[in-house]
Amino acid sequence: MKKLHLILLSLTIFWFEGQEILTLAAPQPCQEGNIAPTNLMTKVSNHLTVTDLEKKPLLGQLGQPLGKIITIAGVVRQGELGAKASSRDVLSIEAVNDRPLAQPVTIEFNLFMTAQVAKPVLGRSFKYVGYETGGFTGIPQEAFKFVPAVATTGHRFNTSFQVLKEELDIVKTKSDLTRFNNRRVQVIGRYVSHSSPAPTITSSIDFKGTYTTANIVLEDGIEIPIYPTYLKQSLRSPEEVKAYDGRIVKVVGQISLEQDQKLNPDQIIALTTFDGIWQYQSKL
Repeated sequence: MKKLHLILLSLTIFWFEGQEILTLAAPQPCQEGNIAPTNLMTKVSNHLTVTDLEKKPLLGQLGQPLGKIITIAGVVRQGELGAKASSRDVLSIEAVNDRPLAQPVTIEFNLFMTAQVAKPVLGRSFKYVGYETGGFTGIPQEAFKFVPAVATTGHRFNTSFQVLKEELDIVKTKSDLTRFNNRRVQVIGRYVSHSSPAPTITSSIDFKGTYTTANIVLEDGIEIPIYPTYLKQSLRSPEEVKAYDGRIVKVVGQISLEQDQKLNPDQIIALTTFDGIWQYQSKL
């Protein structure tokens, strides 16, 4: 049997917070010798197997193992999913666990189905808790030798960020209001609705019935209206009132001190944006 010159890839083992991670090191020359042909493929193959992925954590685009809970911060941008795909919002991540990245990492995202998180807004900064996950997408080109071709992307491994929670300052008392003026916050309090004839400034000739607004009552009794009552956005839907009236809720939006006392001299603070409302769950 002929002698073969064989290059073997050596494996270096690193430890990541108590877990082994295998990485490929530089090729090392192997001494000449007789190698059985049946062992050749096993010795030179550097393909990952499903078993490898089950035993060793796989690092994602953010430099953290897939599935590890982390905190990310950055700005919502617009990205392309493919050459012919329509654009969609993506996360441009600038920091991981409060550590700045050398350069931003752009990644797709999903909101976890039960997460109490408002939909990200293009151009707005964010701070999310969640994890990077991944899987194969697309179709191998060779598959179309057997079935009619369809519009798709190539078969590849892709990762995305699963959003579990948005990190925002919490407003529960009056003292929190002045500290977080003109900032997006989460307001925790009791939802209390009020019904009255439609105010002149917001009424419409098409509007019928009573005009229902709502306040969020904080722990110390301070009331924060959802929008100033002279704005038509202050009108709450019957569905919202039925779902939350009298219950402790979490509302995400921007709070602002009233600037024009002539329009409403009694109202000094209100939610001036409204990103979402959920029934409050204290364990979260």
